[in-house]
Amino acid sequence: MKQLLAITKNTYLQTIRQPIYGIIVVVTLAGLALSPALTGWTLDDDNKMLRDIGLSTLLIQGLFLACFAASSTLNTEIDDRTALTVVAKPVGRPVFILGKYLGLFAALTTAHYLASIAFFMTMRHGVLQSSAETSDMTVIILGPCLMALLALVAAGLNYTYDFRFLPTLIMLSLPFLTLSTAVLLIVDRDWHLQTYEITQTMDNLPPELVDDAKFKGIITFRPLEGEHQFAGHRGLLVRKAWQGPISQADRQYLLDLSDMLQWKKDVNFLVQTARELQGAEIIKAGILILVALAVLAAVALAASTRFGALATFLTCLMVLGAGLASDQVLKPIAQNIENISTGEVIRLFLLPVLTPIVGIIWVRRRTGLGRTILKLALVAIAETVWVVWALGTPDRATGTCAAMFYKIIPNFQCFWMVDALSDNQVIPWSYVASASGYGVLYAAAALLLGMALFETREVG
Repeated sequence: MKQLLAITKNTYLQTIRQPIYGIIVVVTLAGLALSPALTGWTLDDDNKMLRDIGLSTLLIQGLFLACFAASSTLNTEIDDRTALTVVAKPVGRPVFILGKYLGLFAALTTAHYLASIAFFMTMRHGVLQSSAETSDMTVIILGPCLMALLALVAAGLNYTYDFRFLPTLIMLSLPFLTLSTAVLLIVDRDWHLQTYEITQTMDNLPPELVDDAKFKGIITFRPLEGEHQFAGHRGLLVRKAWQGPISQADRQYLLDLSDMLQWKKDVNFLVQTARELQGAEIIKAGILILVALAVLAAVALAASTRFGALATFLTCLMVLGAGLASDQVLKPIAQNIENISTGEVIRLFLLPVLTPIVGIIWVRRRTGLGRTILKLALVAIAETVWVVWALGTPDRATGTCAAMFYKIIPNFQCFWMVDALSDNQVIPWSYVASASGYGVLYAAAALLLGMALFETREVG
């Protein structure tokens, strides 16, 4: 355990001290700070565009950091034989890979946390969609102005004590941006205490709803001044913002409480307003993006056991692209085939699996680059021929291969909640938990593959 913790800590510090790490984090924060000014040109709701760009930025930052950090912490150490000094000691290679992954994921979580804070501030500020709207000075002071001050402090420490500028700036940003976020959660744009309430005016309380207990805590009725909780009196329907948006089941329950048309309209307005805030839903979307980054980090680390930085990046990019498009590309093709018989399964897995194994043994023989490429092409052709022969027709072979790849490739669409947010849907915590478990299993599988690849890698 001590060895694992030592490798994890060393990897974390090594990652955040890399210049590329600091550059990507700072560029991400600057891009998020500028996004409200750059997204005010749509013909629809500009804040929706701001939200989509912010979530995309979180994912893209994690992709770049996972690839380049994994390559710098593993592949570079293998090439310069730094890893040899570790694995030569009584440290197992699986422990070494696991420690590298935990340190890499901790660094990714740090960057994701800072970017999420910046994303929260941009959503709090919003897009100025008309000349009558004014900037949120609370966000400007506690966000960009605070970061500028921290940059001056980091520059002073770099000049005086020779501290590294970017890592120092990131470490200073963690506590101070956390504190500024806490302040923004307490005060509104006018420096008044937040009420965290969503209200809807109601002119006529139905007689069957004079008892607040019927609302089951979903909402409450607050009479206006001079009014009481009697039938026909005016008041406010109140929903606490920390409760999140009203689910479809709760909405239907509220609608069934009374047959009055005005009551149903007021409930629907309140539900729509609560869902448009999307504070809790954006938090859930950010958590799921972090789970996706955990999978990408495992894939990047596994690729780094054999490839350099560019090849690792291309591998992760292909896995991410295929995972995002699998529902739209692979799933329709896979659904067009009928059930596969046992004989077809045996033929499908026997020859197509043996072919690449023999091909790998053949390709591993020392030859020139041209002959190696030719061997790889011949193995790919042989693999295609075997699959088509095993399944009988090219269409059936294509559908079966699509079904296989759909099951093997991680479905990143499970972690991408932009469509759900665009439709103002509620993301249940149960879905977040199940999707997180799905991501953890895929990350573990990629990590085990990386351990297997590193077992046979020469590091000396």
